Amino acid sequence: MKNALLLLAILIASALPAAAQSAADGLDTTLVAYYRWCNRHKQDPEMLLKADTMFRLAGERQNPRMQSVALCLKTDYYYYTGNLDSLKVWVARTQQFTREHDQLTHYYFVWTRLITYYSKYSKYTLAQYELERFRDQAIRDDYKPAIAEAYKQLGHIYRTKSLYDTAIESYAKSIGMVERNNLKEVDASYLYLQLAELYTLQQKYDKAEEALRMSEKRILLPEHIWRTRISRANLAAMQGDFESAEEQVREIREKSGGYVSENKIEEIELTIYKGTRNFQKALEIVNKQLANYEMTKDSLGSSHYFYIPMLASRASLLYETGNYKAAAEDLSRQAALARQKYESDNQEMLNEFATLFDVERHDREKVEARQQAQAERLRRARLFETGLGVILLLATAFIVILTRLNRGLARAKRAAEESSRMKGVFIRNITHEINTPLNAIVGFAELASTTPDDEPERSSYIDIIRENSGYLQKLIDDVLYIADIESSEAPPSRAAVEVDTCCRRCIDELSKHTPLATEIRFASDGEGRSPRIRTSCLLLGKALTELLRNAVRFTDPKQGVGLSYSLSEDGRSITFAVEDAGPGVPEGEREHIFERFVKLDSFNQGLGLGLAVCRLIARTLGGDVRLDPDFTRAARFLLTIPTE
Repeated sequence: MKNALLLLAILIASALPAAAQSAADGLDTTLVAYYRWCNRHKQDPEMLLKADTMFRLAGERQNPRMQSVALCLKTDYYYYTGNLDSLKVWVARTQQFTREHDQLTHYYFVWTRLITYYSKYSKYTLAQYELERFRDQAIRDDYKPAIAEAYKQLGHIYRTKSLYDTAIESYAKSIGMVERNNLKEVDASYLYLQLAELYTLQQKYDKAEEALRMSEKRILLPEHIWRTRISRANLAAMQGDFESAEEQVREIREKSGGYVSENKIEEIELTIYKGTRNFQKALEIVNKQLANYEMTKDSLGSSHYFYIPMLASRASLLYETGNYKAAAEDLSRQAALARQKYESDNQEMLNEFATLFDVERHDREKVEARQQAQAERLRRARLFETGLGVILLLATAFIVILTRLNRGLARAKRAAEESSRMKGVFIRNITHEINTPLNAIVGFAELASTTPDDEPERSSYIDIIRENSGYLQKLIDDVLYIADIESSEAPPSRAAVEVDTCCRRCIDELSKHTPLATEIRFASDGEGRSPRIRTSCLLLGKALTELLRNAVRFTDPKQGVGLSYSLSEDGRSITFAVEDAGPGVPEGEREHIFERFVKLDSFNQGLGLGLAVCRLIARTLGGDVRLDPDFTRAARFLLTIPTE
């Protein structure tokens, strides 16, 4: 709703620091003069010629930074003139140049232009897609300002979609990146202000107050105090403290010098008048804003984000004043516009998904084209090798005919030795290719462990390296485990297994290899002694271990994890239950989580193979594993296998 245009303004404002920084490159006054002219005439076609001249002069002066600025200016021209196709082309060209010349600031700046364009035209799906690629690339580059900026912009997108919890999480990650690395490129005060507004919308007023205090502590410019004051006034109005809110609004209107927009002030006044039941003044504000929106409708339809809810607001006010006919007319009009907007948004979303599909298909086609080219080169190489082999065989045969048997034997011996040598070279090379990444991980861990003790991040680096080495090893083990089970045609070896012993062994193994701070409770269902079943103890233990490991990762450590089992009434099957106290699984994801490499939380550590391995083992043993639909407190996994 109201966040849509706010998001656009935020995106445009956030892109300015990169250009401003480039303009400050005062090493050459001529280049700076070109920059200033182009920056003032961004929609003038002549700007393209001057930007080309600026690029050429900067190249002659061996100044890649100002060359990057020139390319950014050309990209800006297509952005401001609304030429999407040319914008995409110049974003790609600029990124290629800036990547080659290590100009990461401008590399990410032009990328934000494309993201801002999508947001400007309400293509939020495409904007989110580009932002996620932006974030992933920044993480690979370890370019922290861009990482913080990506999380901030993702927060704006989620806020526009009313995904407030996800938006809060993104803003918190951006704040964490800024605070840990003392980044000056991202305004921490503004990020805390966004958190405060979201907490206010969620009626979490204590958290909103704390976020506002943090925002005030990190204000960079004196005039920024007014944006926190307007948020405080809004918070007071939402809490019902209308007298304090009115006083703050008066102060803002008198002293801010126009820094705070009149629309923002009127929004708070509208909340005050509604709360104090001064419906006549509230109607005056609503009518004024509706008149402004009707005068400023544009081809983007952006006024709908304000106009539709404002109609509903006026209808409720008219109803309160007893003007039921006018209220009904506004409600009818609001419903019609909402339905029209809903249909338009659905069509726009379908178009965006179609665009994403075309992008993915284009990328896939490029990969397939490269693979086909490689296959063709390989085929030609094999033909050449085959022809060469035939020629060598014919030559060998001819020589064998013309020479004595002992020379033929000598050649055969040399060929065998050469074959043996090539085999050894192959084994050494493949061993090297496997050992190189593993040695790099281990070597880096050892290097980190030799860092002086006074380095504060030394231990965390070592833990991260070792932890990720473990994930790499577990990934290899799980993939090989799956491949081994799927490729094996022989049924698993079965023997008598004591259930209690197998369960306790799984708990002990998990505790031994993964130190647990979470208690695992085991409840036996046997009466006097443990039941015995005929199955594969190795496979059953692996399945139970994966279920327990998954439960421990997501449970509340204070409540722990429960493991139990029960025999069916006919005694032909046994069901193991692993219960945790975690956040649970959404209803639509209950089957999806058993697929390979699936994780509901992309920020959580893990490989996404544990539940897939568990289901494969269960079906190999003649059973299955599922999520208990009747268990609503958290999550309970049920592993059922036959007893014979």
